[in-house]
Amino acid sequence: MDFALALPFEWDNLDAETRAASHLDQDFCELRYSNGEVGRLIRCVLPLPVPSIAGEFRFDVWMSVSEKSWDTYRAGFESGVYGAKRCFAYLMHEAPDYEGSYRLHADVFFQPEKLRPRVALQDANHPLVAAQRRGIEVAQIERWVALSHRSMH
Repeated sequence: MDFALALPFEWDNLDAETRAASHLDQDFCELRYSNGEVGRLIRCVLPLPVPSIAGEFRFDVWMSVSEKSWDTYRAGFESGVYGAKRCFAYLMHEAPDYEGSYRLHADVFFQPEKLRPRVALQDANHPLVAAQRRGIEVAQIERWVALSHRSMH
């Protein structure tokens, strides 16, 4: 059960120079701004356990990583062999129903076989961190699905 969150910015709203110098695909986003700044994001999964069905729900999210972590992930992406098992990252989304989740601190664990890295939110006094530790109800997932269908019509 996955729910993909959109990019944390509008690609089409970037100025032409930034967009031309940047790269975006299904797994990587590198933003190269005219002032020399570079933003590096990788697509990951943020799992939330669903105890009542002994499963998990996953948000597909974009995480901001350092240049070193970006290089580690890119170097191992094809082979699944990474120079490190994990890295530090920031969540780049306001997750639905979890206001204030933007830029929560997390550990990102690299996975083999081009599987998206898994996000483990670091300890914080935030409801999304609590949800990742304790789990969510099926009714919450149904609510997100209903909201996404309404926004599509």
